[in-house]
Amino acid sequence: MPSPSLPAGSNRPRRALPRGPLVRLILMVCAIGLFLIGYQWGNQRRFGQPPAIEGVLIAPPMALPAFALVDDTGQPFGRDQLRDQWTLLAFGDLAQARGQLAVQRLLDVYHRLPADAEPRQRLQLLLAAPVLHEELARDFSRLSPALRLVAGEAGDLGQLAGLLGEPVNPGSQDRSTLYLITPDARLLALFPASQPPQALATDLTLLADWPLEALETLNRD
Repeated sequence: MPSPSLPAGSNRPRRALPRGPLVRLILMVCAIGLFLIGYQWGNQRRFGQPPAIEGVLIAPPMALPAFALVDDTGQPFGRDQLRDQWTLLAFGDLAQARGQLAVQRLLDVYHRLPADAEPRQRLQLLLAAPVLHEELARDFSRLSPALRLVAGEAGDLGQLAGLLGEPVNPGSQDRSTLYLITPDARLLALFPASQPPQALATDLTLLADWPLEALETLNRD
């Protein structure tokens, strides 16, 4: 006996779509893609574009390796001493013109920052040297409470310098590149020797105002 026909206008039962492993995988990938697009778009709307600086922005910031140095008071100095404050780092030997010029440049930048600005309130000036000449270190450390002088074994210091791109054998008269390290011990920017102190101070102020949680959304060009 033939099955009764459906009344006019009635909907025929729909066949269920196949839900095999491949289909579920495709749907999962699409969902993850939409989430990532939405997350990136939301961060861009919240934080905007990163500040335009004269120095070189490292995006996303580069985590620094563990290292063991000693400061001018004989205390250990490592990655933990970079945390919870901004650090402006230079390399140079205080017994040579390059190290003395690096300290001068660090101080020039520091004094061009507004006294109540975020970077100056939480900024340490760091000179990393292959040898810590005690008498010179004592003299230079009196120039500013923000200045710290550190030195250490060639291995640790060389590894840190090499990671940051510091020249292996710079000339004694060459001016140092300055490196900006975030309060979570990551390299955020570097400033070539040719950049004037006032322009560098402006860059520091712009970067310190940029939310650290937004740094992870920046992509390398």
